Amino acid sequence: MSPGFHFILFFLSLGIVAFGLVMLKVAYDLKHPVEFIVVFFSASLVILIGGALSIGFGLRVVKWLSKKVKNTP
Repeated sequence: MSPGFHFILFFLSLGIVAFGLVMLKVAYDLKHPVEFIVVFFSASLVILIGGALSIGFGLRVVKWLSKKVKNTP
């Protein structure tokens, strides 16, 4: 796959992390304890998934960039 595609996926995964952070903020504004628990743990899962994706795609981009710099005369 092209590195541009990985750049796009990296920024989309950062958007997933941002969405999880917004969900976390919403969870702290809830009054009902059961709703808080459900939204809090779902937001944590979204943040975890987005963080793992961003680390994976970020490492692929760094690997591609280091390979490109190494091959530059």
